[in-house]
Amino acid sequence: MGSLFRFLYEYRLFFLFVLFEIISFWMVINKNTKQQIAFLNSSNEFTAGIMGVSDAVSGYFGLVQENEKLAGENARLNALLVKSQQTIQKMAMDSIKIPEMLDQYTFIVAKVINNSVSRPNNYITLNKGKLDGIKTGMGIISPQGVVGRVMVCSDHFSTATSLLHSKMLISAEISRIHSSGSLKWGGNDPDRANLEFVARHLKPKVGDTVRTSEFSNILPEGIHVGVIKKISLKDDATFYNIEVDLATDFSSLNFVYVIENKLKAEKDTLQFQTTGQTE
Repeated sequence: MGSLFRFLYEYRLFFLFVLFEIISFWMVINKNTKQQIAFLNSSNEFTAGIMGVSDAVSGYFGLVQENEKLAGENARLNALLVKSQQTIQKMAMDSIKIPEMLDQYTFIVAKVINNSVSRPNNYITLNKGKLDGIKTGMGIISPQGVVGRVMVCSDHFSTATSLLHSKMLISAEISRIHSSGSLKWGGNDPDRANLEFVARHLKPKVGDTVRTSEFSNILPEGIHVGVIKKISLKDDATFYNIEVDLATDFSSLNFVYVIENKLKAEKDTLQFQTTGQTE
């Protein structure tokens, strides 16, 4: 403590000088409008510069993480594409010659710029449109699972029907028992949907995985949909009541994939000629 007092005593004149300089500076700024404005402008520029650097650094690391997520998802989708192509080729009869379908599905990355989850009919707006290859009817998925279907396109933007929509149906199946049904949102919980038309003689279980089925025209087979959360069956019912926990978190959608099935038009034409209906 004695050393501190000796130090302060030896440099007392210097500290007194600094104190008077601070007081003088404060009086000049406080009493003169011109100097006050100049000081505020300088301090604001300095603060803005610091915040700009901070935002740039945060944005950079956020972008790195997002790019890593997209890169991983690209790898998963490429593997899914190969599996889908192999499945189609195995199903072909030896007597039928079909062309190689190496590019049956194309994936376009888009950013969600508007989204709703609390309405009876929810929609999603994307920052890609016709000029980017987006077309009406294309399916949409997220890194977690199914999202919806493109409804309307302009040159630079698209509006899509969310899976959280009263008129949206997805052909899905319970992976373990290969039982297909229709997935439809119940209208209340954005995390839950109902899998309909699963016959009572089948044996679904809570925890079973639900994925898109081979009957879908807009999405490849095997896209993750969710997990069965609840099952009930009335005595006189033909089908189960099945609630599915959706894999996609619709409240935090950011980047999505818009999927084009290049064989959809051909399949739709054939189905329309046969049944008068398309998907």
